[in-house]
Amino acid sequence: MLINSTGSTTPLKTMSTRGTQPYPWYSSCSKEMPRSKGNRRKWFAKGLAFFAASVLLYLFVSGCTAIQKQRMPTEMRIKGVSEVFKAGTIVRPETGVVVSFDELLADLETVRIVYIGETHPYKAHHTVQLKILKALFEKCPDLLVGMEMFHASYQDVLDQWSSDLLDETSFLEAVDWENTWRFDFGLYRPILEFIRLESLEAVGLNVPSSVVEKVAREGLSNLSDEERSQIAQEIDTSQEGHRAYVKRIFESHKSDEVKEFESFYEAQCVWDDSMAEAIAGAIHNNRMVVLAGNGHIVHKFGIPDRAHKRTSASFRTVMPVAVGREVEHDVADYIWVTPLSMPMPKRPLVGIRLKAMDQGEGLLIQGVMDKSPAAKAGIKPQDILVAIDGRPVSSPMDVHKVMVASKGAPTHLFKIERQGEILELTIRLKRPDSSRTEVSP
Repeated sequence: MLINSTGSTTPLKTMSTRGTQPYPWYSSCSKEMPRSKGNRRKWFAKGLAFFAASVLLYLFVSGCTAIQKQRMPTEMRIKGVSEVFKAGTIVRPETGVVVSFDELLADLETVRIVYIGETHPYKAHHTVQLKILKALFEKCPDLLVGMEMFHASYQDVLDQWSSDLLDETSFLEAVDWENTWRFDFGLYRPILEFIRLESLEAVGLNVPSSVVEKVAREGLSNLSDEERSQIAQEIDTSQEGHRAYVKRIFESHKSDEVKEFESFYEAQCVWDDSMAEAIAGAIHNNRMVVLAGNGHIVHKFGIPDRAHKRTSASFRTVMPVAVGREVEHDVADYIWVTPLSMPMPKRPLVGIRLKAMDQGEGLLIQGVMDKSPAAKAGIKPQDILVAIDGRPVSSPMDVHKVMVASKGAPTHLFKIERQGEILELTIRLKRPDSSRTEVSP
């Protein structure tokens, strides 16, 4: 479950102007100020997931002979505000005042970091992100784009993409998209194509999921020196508003694998602090747009406050929120109300980590997740995946193509070579529930 939502009980008195720069925003975009790539941290990860129910698109009430469908919601509400807001509206939730896109942009131009949230499978949220990104680029061509979707260890690959040195297939294989993110790439393609077209610098922010998951299970103190080196140097677990919200999520979504709240909370802080540290290591005198799940920016005590502590850079938060929701007035600096649409689910998880073979035939299975469909089918590390459903595979993209072509089939036949012996094992997939996604306001 991705805990991508956090909360605070303290109302926001004024919009954040913390860290106002001693020089205006345009100075970081001038020709005299070179674009700095800085030293990339080689950690940061998508990590621990805490999923909560997303908005129900339809409610069915069954009778003796008929099923009645409830009308779709068309408005968003702010607690304590009588007015309702329709899709396409941009509102300052602190005051309930509706603003135009030009007014939004004028304010965003005054700060150094603009956080734009998302509920990952919602296409409308990515459309909002791209519109703001394009508008800010017109004002600042040296804009950096921080992205939760990529591990910091893939920075060289992101640089090659920005320099137009990789085609899409090679890029997706190099960042291991199918294993590390798994949301439909089509949701992110327009943003990444714009980054490549304008040679913008994309910055990977995330950390290895294995490290975050270990913290959730065993606690921060049980990381090895190598694992500890992959996350932020400073992990802040002292924010009481953040802690209280995460505890509510923990109590509502307990799991057999994660039983101790303190470890659970440490994992969330590892995640947020590590991405904040990645931002601090990359921004220097530049400006940055950060694209991350709503829960990492809500109430600002995820990434924004932690990055501000490290950089003193001024910032704003913009949160896309679908109609049918009610949010608190201090959830973000701006809410962009979006239509309600069926979220696109994550791809089904097989539970294997693959590496292309030197000879180009088959894929080496480097790792198998515990209790995954692959593990249950008997697949083991060091097996060689030769074919799926009778189709030979020699790259992760081949696997992706076969799975897409299957059109949601629940079972697949994996042809495996193990120490010279050929095995055929049936994988039974448990597809992600499309009605569940990360927690968002």
